[in-house]
Amino acid sequence: MARLIAELQVSMITAGARALDGDLDRAIVFMVVARISDMPSPGHALAERRASQAISINALAASLARPFETMRRHIHALCDRGLCTRGPAGVTVPEAVQARPEIAALFRSSHDALVRLAEDLAAFGFALPETRAHRPYDWRSGLAAAHDILLTGVEFSAHRYQSWTDMVMANAILCANCRPIMEDRATSIAYAEFSPVPPEALRRPVSTGAIARALGLPPSTAHRRVAAMVESGFLVRRKRGVMLADSAITDAQRLADARTALLHTRQILIRLAAGGFRFANPAACYLDGRPELVPFG
Repeated sequence: MARLIAELQVSMITAGARALDGDLDRAIVFMVVARISDMPSPGHALAERRASQAISINALAASLARPFETMRRHIHALCDRGLCTRGPAGVTVPEAVQARPEIAALFRSSHDALVRLAEDLAAFGFALPETRAHRPYDWRSGLAAAHDILLTGVEFSAHRYQSWTDMVMANAILCANCRPIMEDRATSIAYAEFSPVPPEALRRPVSTGAIARALGLPPSTAHRRVAAMVESGFLVRRKRGVMLADSAITDAQRLADARTALLHTRQILIRLAAGGFRFANPAACYLDGRPELVPFG
């Protein structure tokens, strides 16, 4: 489940960065403000959507554990682009912004990445919430659930990294390393738990250049951050690239945080079912069809 969630998070952040000129941090901030502004919470139908809400920069900085000045700089940049507005109550994403082609495409792709997660969880035999067939499904509640899962990952893992860029890169490297495992159902199930760690022969190293291309990062940034993570022991170099070190995968505190994040994700999915999501047939909820995984070629 953690591997599939990592794929969701990487898909959403890379799509967000493409929509916001390649800035990973700004994409995360924008999605947080958008989530608060005008999305029905999972578990609520379209008719129950609440009025738009705002969030102060102080509250945003606190919720994301980022310095106030850093958050203020991102918000000012988003406002200058017309993607957010500031008022007495705080910051919002105006409804008109959601109709912009690049933002509409971002939200639709994020929603469909959530549907892909549900479809893959079902394919791997996870027990999913019961479908509430009597509830009409509002795709924006699915979008809100996607944002909630993304932010759960930020909340429980970002403090372990020097920057969000490092966090996103680590998730992308995990996804790339584990693709061979996820492509084989029997192998995936055999290594479904956090322990034992899949042997290196089953994992695929990924080049720093491939990570940079996948995330839209400058190669110099990717090389510098990978070098730092190798030096810290979080990554190890192999002939064809880098992979997460076994010690990073089995770190007790990281595992505890991951398990807590998974429990939160299960609660998000339960609320999503209450809002009418078709867990009995997730593919019926796609807007534009199953999105491809982020490529690491």
